[in-house]
Amino acid sequence: MKLAYYPGCSAQSTCRELDASTRRVAAKLGLELVGLESPTCTGSRQVRAINRDLFLALNARLLAQAESLGLPLMTVCNTCTLNLLDTEAALRDEPETRARVDAALDALGLRYRGEAEVTHFLWVLMDKVGEERLRRAIVRPLTGLRVAAFYGCHLVRPGKHYGNVDSRNARSIERLAALLGCEPIDYTGRTECCGFHTMAHNERVAVKLSGMHLNAAKAAGAAAIVTPCPLCHTVLDTLQPAMEAATRTHIGLPVLHLSQLLGLALGMGEDELQLDRHMVRADRLL
Repeated sequence: MKLAYYPGCSAQSTCRELDASTRRVAAKLGLELVGLESPTCTGSRQVRAINRDLFLALNARLLAQAESLGLPLMTVCNTCTLNLLDTEAALRDEPETRARVDAALDALGLRYRGEAEVTHFLWVLMDKVGEERLRRAIVRPLTGLRVAAFYGCHLVRPGKHYGNVDSRNARSIERLAALLGCEPIDYTGRTECCGFHTMAHNERVAVKLSGMHLNAAKAAGAAAIVTPCPLCHTVLDTLQPAMEAATRTHIGLPVLHLSQLLGLALGMGEDELQLDRHMVRADRLL
């Protein structure tokens, strides 16, 4: 199975372990990831506030490249996924905006047809690879590992993109974790915001918000957190010492990327999955 692969910014910089582990897991599962030419940022959520047409053109360029390859466009970042879906909706519903973006793409020799399928690595695993194939690939069941999913915002909201009546009913990560042998932990905060997009303005908000979520997960018995978003990972992992100081509690919860959790079950070691890049030690999970 071939997929156009868009790693985004974080997986090529602060969360390089996400790109490395995604590529290794994909190869193990028979997924061929085809890279895009000069895959630029999707604009986070800030670029649109300054120049919406630029934001849409950045995303439309990526969609057009995937269309030219005739492949679904797979991301590993919640915010990138939402940006691409927002762009598809805007270019579908706003003819004048579409004309301006088309002109920008034409200067690059690209054409957006509105036919791209945007997908996330989590959805690829559950919908395209499938539970039976995943089950057959497991060589190291993660029996007894109590894992708490942290979805974050942008992979479950807004409901118009994802068909969710209630985003808090999301259970795909829990299903995957159980399939790998883990014990999924339910807790308040699993589908809430990590605070990443407030960090530049007020880091204390992110620290307080995510500290509350992690303390709830630990109180429910979690031994680790797993997230499908590198932005959530950045907050939950790198700001954990600040959360501990703010809440005067010891949290000490390793935060795994989705691909790392799966990689462990597929028999990969800490070096292959680059677990040593985490702020909170994750190697003890082996």
